[in-house]
Amino acid sequence: MKQYHNRRQSAGFTLIELLVVIAIIALLIGILLPALGQANATAKKLRCLTQVRSMGAAFQMYADDNRDWYPVIPATQPIRGVLTGQHSAGGVAGMFSLFQIGDGEGGYDQVGGSFSNIQGDTAYLGGFLTGAARYTNGEDTPLMRGYLTSLEILTCPSDKIDYYWKFYQNREDYTIDDAESVKTPEPPASERDVIHYNISYLYIAGLKSVDQSIQFSPPLWGDETNGSDTKFGAWYGWDWQNDTAGSLPGAEPNPVSDFGFNPETGYAKNDNHGDEGGNFVRSDGSATFIKENPQKAFFMTPDQVPEGQSMDPRSINIIISNRSNKVETID
Repeated sequence: MKQYHNRRQSAGFTLIELLVVIAIIALLIGILLPALGQANATAKKLRCLTQVRSMGAAFQMYADDNRDWYPVIPATQPIRGVLTGQHSAGGVAGMFSLFQIGDGEGGYDQVGGSFSNIQGDTAYLGGFLTGAARYTNGEDTPLMRGYLTSLEILTCPSDKIDYYWKFYQNREDYTIDDAESVKTPEPPASERDVIHYNISYLYIAGLKSVDQSIQFSPPLWGDETNGSDTKFGAWYGWDWQNDTAGSLPGAEPNPVSDFGFNPETGYAKNDNHGDEGGNFVRSDGSATFIKENPQKAFFMTPDQVPEGQSMDPRSINIIISNRSNKVETID
């Protein structure tokens, strides 16, 4: 007896069946990839928060050794009662390094105080009168040396882009358009690698771990923006008179229209965690993700309050009206 085989079974999948399988796989990939991307972003944000909290612990150890004061860059203070000059050693980097080479090249003679073969996108290298790798007061030890086990926590895992500005003592009015070049932040392996474009965070100098004049602990250290987070230029600036964010007088380009800046949070689309906000450790050591514009929430003074509005109860100026004169934001 002849046996007949089912040709359809022996032929495997038909073209239509294969296309259906491919379509299903593509659909699953389309569903899973955004979820995986979101999970990855969340993991990086949590790692960033851990780093911020660790930095807070290091600052606390420093404060314990310095009568409750968090680090303040040695700088001349020309106006009594007003903290300034905190960017004079390369900004935040100046707390961790006094010879900021980054991806550039060069060396120095500590004894002679001279530089050699300095090339590339470098920043602070020492005081003009005091010599290489020193603060302007002559001290040659970075404030935070010995308080960190690793410098890698200076770089947020979510930070994808930063900018290089040539070194000047005051960058308050710098904009992204003023940058010399675009950088990809790299976690510092040594003090030479510590430079503003490898650091993902800003710092509010002039705070204490214990301060009876401040009711609500303000941000101390946390996510920077891609702009110049110096003084009132921090968080892309704030026009107090018109009560609008992202419009520091004379600032161009406009961060709202050009960079996707969110006035409510103080951050833009390309910042570490997008425009959602930033991770911060407060002056009391607690760490959290802040979704409100820190400039307005914590540092507004009575004379800056727009007509018909009241000052945020979390402001450091609630008890002493000019307390914010004694702090300075740097990055």
